[in-house]
Amino acid sequence: MPHSLSPVVAVPARNEEQRLPDLLFALDRQIPWSDRRELLPVVLVLNNTTDGSAALAREMMPQLTNLDLMLVEVNFDQSCAHVGSARRMAMENAYALVGDTGAIMTTDADAVPSHDWVLQNLVALSRGADIVGGRIIGDPREEAALGQGFIDRAGKYARYSALCDELASLVDPVVHDPWPRHQDHTGGSIALRGDVYRAVGGLPAMPFREDIALVTAVVRAGSRLVHPMEVSVTVSARTVGRAPGGMADCVRNWMEDEAAGRQIMVESPDIVEARLLMRHAIRSRPGRTSSEIARAIEEEAASDLDVIGTVPIETAIDHLAHRLSDLKVVTNAA
Repeated sequence: MPHSLSPVVAVPARNEEQRLPDLLFALDRQIPWSDRRELLPVVLVLNNTTDGSAALAREMMPQLTNLDLMLVEVNFDQSCAHVGSARRMAMENAYALVGDTGAIMTTDADAVPSHDWVLQNLVALSRGADIVGGRIIGDPREEAALGQGFIDRAGKYARYSALCDELASLVDPVVHDPWPRHQDHTGGSIALRGDVYRAVGGLPAMPFREDIALVTAVVRAGSRLVHPMEVSVTVSARTVGRAPGGMADCVRNWMEDEAAGRQIMVESPDIVEARLLMRHAIRSRPGRTSSEIARAIEEEAASDLDVIGTVPIETAIDHLAHRLSDLKVVTNAA
C-alpha cells in the first residue's frame, strides 16, 4: 500500500441535503490505504446553502467514525456564488491540511465514490502520475427511471467516446496513460499531489468548467495525467443541477433531444483522427520538454468541448470500429 502521500478530500456543495448522506457514508466506508489506521480528512464547503445540508452534516458526524470532517459554511457575493469559488475554497483548505506532500482529491456532493476510491487514487499517484482523472459512472437506477430512450442514447455516446479514445491509444499513444483507460477528468473525481496543485496556483475560481481548467493548467505545466479504470465514482442522473454546463444540463439536453426525436450528431471520426495524428507529430518533435509539448498540443491540436456534431453517431461508431480493426491488423503485423 502507498504510504508517502496523506489524502484529503475536498467537496463543494450547495443545497445537497438529499444526496450528502450517500457521499459521506461512501467516504466513511473507504477501505484502508495504509498500514496505519487513519481518519480521512474531508473538507466540505457549503456555499450559499439554504436547505438543511449543514444541520444534516453535523447530525451525521458521530456516525462517520472514519472521517475527520471539516465543515465550512460561506455566503459568497452573487458575482462569485458558484461552484468554482466553492471548490477552490475546499481545495485550498485541503492543501492547508496536507501541504506539498499530500494528495488532494475532489469530488461532487452528488457523487458516490467506489469503496477503494482513495486507495486507487493513491496507487496511481505512487506509480508516477501527477494528476488522476476518475471514471464517471451514471447511477444505473436513476438512469433506468429516465427511460429506455435515454439509456440507448447514453450507451451510444459512451461507445463513441470509448472508440475515439482507443483510436487515440493507437494513433497517439501516451506512455504514462496507456490503454485501457477512460476519458474523464472532471470535478466528480480528480486527485493530484499537493505540490502539483500549488505549482499552478490552485484551482481557477471559474463559474463552470473550473475542473477542466485545473487539469488543463496541470498538463500545460508538463505534469502527467492518467485515467486508470480502477478509479471510479457513481454520479446522479438528475436533470436539475447546481452548475451550468454540468452533468445535469447534459442529462436534460439528452432527454429533450430524445423527446424531440433528434438524431445524435458527433464530430467526424476523420477529423478526430487528423487531430490525433497532429498530436503525435507534435510529440515526435525532438528536443521538446513535456510542458512545451502540452502547450503546442493545446495551441495546435486541442479538442473543442463545444464542437457541433456533423456525423450521425451510428455512422461514426461503425467507421471507428472498422478503422480500429484495420489499425490493429497493421500493428499486429508489425
